Amino acid sequence: MGFKSRRGVNKKLPSGPRGLPILGNIFQLGTGSVWLVFDELKSRPIVYLNMVGQNTIVLNTKAAAIELLERRSTIYSDRPRFIVAEYLGSQSVMPFTRYGKSWKAMRRASHRVLHARASTRYQPVQIQESIILTHDLLCNTSSPLLTKIHNSASTMVSVLYGRNLLPSANPEPSTLSNMAHRFTSAVYPGAHLVEAVPILDYHPPAMAKWKREAQRDSHHIKAVIKQYYNDAVRNDLQQATLCASLATDQVATGLSDSECLACSHSCVSVETQYMLTSISLSFFLYAMSQHQNVQEQAQIELDRVVGQSRTPKFADMAQLPYVRAIVKEVLRWQPALPLAVPHVVMEDDWYEGYFIPKGTTIIPNVWSMNRDKDIYGPDADQFRPERFLQRHDSGTNAQIFTLRAEYEKDDGHCAYGFGRRACAGRHVADNALFINICTILWALRIEPEIHTNIGSREEVKDMLK
Repeated sequence: MGFKSRRGVNKKLPSGPRGLPILGNIFQLGTGSVWLVFDELKSRPIVYLNMVGQNTIVLNTKAAAIELLERRSTIYSDRPRFIVAEYLGSQSVMPFTRYGKSWKAMRRASHRVLHARASTRYQPVQIQESIILTHDLLCNTSSPLLTKIHNSASTMVSVLYGRNLLPSANPEPSTLSNMAHRFTSAVYPGAHLVEAVPILDYHPPAMAKWKREAQRDSHHIKAVIKQYYNDAVRNDLQQATLCASLATDQVATGLSDSECLACSHSCVSVETQYMLTSISLSFFLYAMSQHQNVQEQAQIELDRVVGQSRTPKFADMAQLPYVRAIVKEVLRWQPALPLAVPHVVMEDDWYEGYFIPKGTTIIPNVWSMNRDKDIYGPDADQFRPERFLQRHDSGTNAQIFTLRAEYEKDDGHCAYGFGRRACAGRHVADNALFINICTILWALRIEPEIHTNIGSREEVKDMLK
């Protein structure tokens, strides 16, 4: 004898803040730092939001993100539709492309030229440009500090397209940085009302400023990327570039010309300013100015390993655990993208007794994950590279550190995303940040001009102008 429920399964959604009828939680996000709004809800590992009828779940813990976005990546690798980003051309930008045949082809091609071993071919140009950046920080007194940091985006310009570092007065690297900012800001929750109320997309451009601006920017972005790609493939370059590699491997990867162009576009959109350069380096410089003891310890390590007769090399990395910990801590403490690009679940699912309907938007709250006190300790809000290290007694007054075993291969942060949607260029990105930080600390002493308490990301960027 058996029994079967007549009522079906109780499909209980995760709990979340109470919203308005029909509109849900759309107006509770505000227009500022959305990740801070989500951070206030971090007492719950997953939080449900109703965005004008669109089911949305915020993941506040790394454990939840690993379980859903990595272990169940077969059904959590799609992207939601981003209306504004579509007008900008997101269909050809891999981080925003819907999960399918085209995305898989672009991902395979990107992996061929950006995986860990392939990333070593770009190291010579990264070393060269870290030296130029450091020289610019020290000697270029005519440009604001943030402008000099913007020019560090030319590391990725050279890696991608083989173009040499441009002088500070030339706005080309900043143009690429602005492209990255344009895409990432377009997909942030609450950035545009049309994402929650798609019927607004029917308004003609004359009645929709966002549409006019997106269409204008799309033409500009496509023209710049096409010119860069064609120049890189056409020129007989003496250095390894991603575009040249894509063109060489085009038969093996099976990509069309437009998909090869899209791959290079993808890397520009994610890797320039917001992933590794301007924001991460800005917060690195700010952290060093406020934590002189950290700076001094890193310089002691660099003096011992590198000395004064040469500049740092990638071969030094294994012997520079303290500098490597600084890189991890910068990306943990102030992730360039506090909210990862949203995922979409492709099938109904369950997590810890809660129902997650098909089509639900999943937002990984990287900010909260990176400041989880259960993982990083009660001082998770503070900048402290030593959390990744073990201290050893050297028998002298000098302090000797090694990376803790669990962080030799683990990033120690969630800045690069999860699962099949994790950043394809993470190895190139880590290398660029490592060699820039090494060279700056080897050559310069960073001191604050004024002592002030700065509490927000915007205030740090204002300080660096």
